[in-house]
Formats: sequence, structure tokens, C-alpha cells
Amino acid sequence: MSRLNSIAACAAVIGLAILTGCGADPQVTADKPGPAIAVTTAIASLVERGAFEQLPGTVRAERHVTLQARVPGVISHVTATPGAVVAAGAVLVELEALEIAAQRDQATAVAVQAAADFERAQILFKKQVLTKAEFDATQARAAGSAAAAAAAEIMVGYTQMTAPFAGVVVRKYVEIGDLLAPGRPVIDLEDPSSLRLEVEVPESLAGTVAMGSTLRVQIDAAGLDIEAPVVEVSPAADPVSRSVLVKLTLPSATPGLRSGQFGRASIATAGGQMLAVPTAALIQRGQLDAVYVVQDGIARLRLVRLGGSQGEFTTLRAGVVAGETVVTSEVDIVIDGQPVTVR
Repeated sequence: MSRLNSIAACAAVIGLAILTGCGADPQVTADKPGPAIAVTTAIASLVERGAFEQLPGTVRAERHVTLQARVPGVISHVTATPGAVVAAGAVLVELEALEIAAQRDQATAVAVQAAADFERAQILFKKQVLTKAEFDATQARAAGSAAAAAAAEIMVGYTQMTAPFAGVVVRKYVEIGDLLAPGRPVIDLEDPSSLRLEVEVPESLAGTVAMGSTLRVQIDAAGLDIEAPVVEVSPAADPVSRSVLVKLTLPSATPGLRSGQFGRASIATAGGQMLAVPTAALIQRGQLDAVYVVQDGIARLRLVRLGGSQGEFTTLRAGVVAGETVVTSEVDIVIDGQPVTVR
């Protein structure tokens, strides 16, 4: 338990920094609390699990890649724009790398000369003018020079970044004139025709999910409510979240369906109790979920780990204990450390 408390405390500090950086008024802090704000509250309480539990998930493309620079150079041409549909092998970004081209030319010239020397050496060796050692050395130089020229040609090829498969450009990180170093992200590309819903299933429920089975999936943004097949179940649980990653195939060419959307998967449960709070109390900032807990009339930010949705309530797996009071209104304007009054 002490380890979980330490992790929760660290997460709360990180979450507070992120939430504060996402629009909080810098003048309102715990040292200088703002005026009290009237809010509604609710008590976090234990509820009976339903026959099914809805777990949150994210739509992701089965095939996605981030193209990265493999050689240094200055970008001279960019054809990729976010939303553009590209064919496999299409050139998306070109680099101006004069030094690499010069090295290629030098290696090619050396290879040509070494090949000519080897041809002459063959003639002289047949006439017994060259020794076997001299002939072997000439042959080795020719082979080494040819390999160096081939490697230099490959390096020149790296100055053009091409699409490894047909897809859609999702994100562009660079502009013409940017100086790239090896490893810098350049383009995000994904195939929108093969989308999946990825769900973190708690280890207590993971045993009920098997390859080839189906789960009820809902994606409100795309108006999707279907039975989706399970195509991948991680063989190991995440040691931090104690959950197993499950992937479900979604139908292709569904209008409005795109990667990054929020979805839910329904999994049968064995009953029991879980802690729940009103869904209105939840705050989402990127990948973080949080609530405001009222302590001595002060709203305190608390990171939480979600369970599933059950009507107007959402179950929590960590972050809040039964009996604590959470803010259920004005959550978009309340600031950590701000006094609140219950209306």
C-alpha cells in the first residue's frame, strides 16, 4: 500500500503541473486562493457491479509509423500535409545533403578505379607478372571499394523519405529549411482502413476475454454500436496499471471513425462492489483523469484511474476512497486549492 500511495502522490504532482499548464490562472494558487465558489458535491460510494462493465478504450490504426531522419541534412522539399492520402513509396520529404552526395561521388570514383586496376591485374596475373599476393590485394581493394560505393548510395537514398505503405498523413513535424539530426521525428503516417479499439482490461477481468471472442463496442463520435472480434490479447499484464491490453477489430470504411477517438467495450463481470462517483465529477486533460476532492472546504485535485461507466456514474479503481466528497459542478473553473461552498 505504501508503494501505491507513493505512486499516487507522484502522479498527483505531475497531474497538477499538467493541469495548471493547461489554462489555470497563474494568479490563483494554494498560497493565494481565489474567492470561494459555490459547487454541488457527491459522496464517493460503493455500488454493485452490473452484469457488464464498460471499459474505456482508444481507436488506433493497426498500421502506423513515425518516419524519422536517418541522416543529417536540411529539408529542401516537403510534399506531405496532414490529411493527405499518399501511395506506398511516395516521396514525402527530401533533404539537401551535399556532403553525403559528395561522399557518394568520391566512393564511386574510387570503386571505378579499383575495378579497372583489378581488370589489369587479372591480365598481368595470367602472364605471371603479378604474384598471387599482389593479385589478391588488388581483388580485395576492388571488392571493398564496390561495397563502400554501395553503402554511400544507400546513404544518399536516406535523403528521400518515402511512405512504407499507402495511408494518410496524420502529423507533420517539420518545415522546409529545418535542419534535421538523425532520429528526429518527421512525419506520422497511418492506414485508416484498418482500425482497432485498444482497451486496458483489469487483470481481474482479463480471464474472461479470449482470442476470437466478441465484445460489445460503442464509439459515440462515429455512431458505432457493434459486436467486435478480439484479435489480440497481451500475454503479460502491465506492472503499473495491473491491466492487460486487448485489441478489437473495427469495421473498415465506417463514416466518422478515426484514430484517437474514445470508445467503450462491455465485459461481463462476476458481480461484487466497486467505488463510483458521478460522471460529472470527472476531469479529462489529455491522457489524465482527475476529480476535485473537498477537504476542509478546499478543492484538492486528485488523479484517478477509471473503471467502467454505469449510467450516470463511473467506477474508479484508484485515487479516491469511499466516503470522500467530490465536486460535481463547475469542475472546469475550479482550481486546485480554491475554497468551495456546497449549494
